[in-house]
Amino acid sequence: MELVIKDIKSRGDIKLFTELAKRPGLKTAKLSLEEKEDIGLGKAIEKSRKGGYAPEEAVFATLRKIQGKK
Repeated sequence: MELVIKDIKSRGDIKLFTELAKRPGLKTAKLSLEEKEDIGLGKAIEKSRKGGYAPEEAVFATLRKIQGKK
């Protein structure tokens, strides 16, 4: 099983992706802001484990990007 996450802002696109997901075997779920932040933080932690260090600004930049505040 694979997971695909796409941040969609347009209601029309949301409808399109939801309709496509109604195909057998596909599922959709809406994530809360907290869940999106958790994913970003998890990615930063994983990067830190592999690279040895994740600068504080990189962690906050990832969180801002998830929140849509570039």
